[in-house]
Amino acid sequence: MATDNFARFIQESLIIEEDTDEGMDIDTLYGLYISWCRIAGTAREPETRFLSTLRRHGLRWGRHDGGWVLVGLRMVGPAARDYVMSSEVYSRAGKDEVWELPLEPDAAA
Repeated sequence: MATDNFARFIQESLIIEEDTDEGMDIDTLYGLYISWCRIAGTAREPETRFLSTLRRHGLRWGRHDGGWVLVGLRMVGPAARDYVMSSEVYSRAGKDEVWELPLEPDAAA
């Protein structure tokens, strides 16, 4: 992954909070990264390469609620919205519900 793309991903999609032990698990972070790549029009890197890039950028791992998280990370911006909406639709799949999501935020008005 090009370093400038990763720096752009962090700048556009994450807030790093210093005063917390909470964080984001790797599956959520990689899902956010996939959403960001789709919006940014950037090819995504495989998860193994993504993990090595995380280590090189010094993001801190820690334990929270019995699991490993990247400490202090919180998602923001368009990729966060896309990830949350995609996750919600995915979690409801197979429950005989059909959802039509508007392409633009104003389309529902």
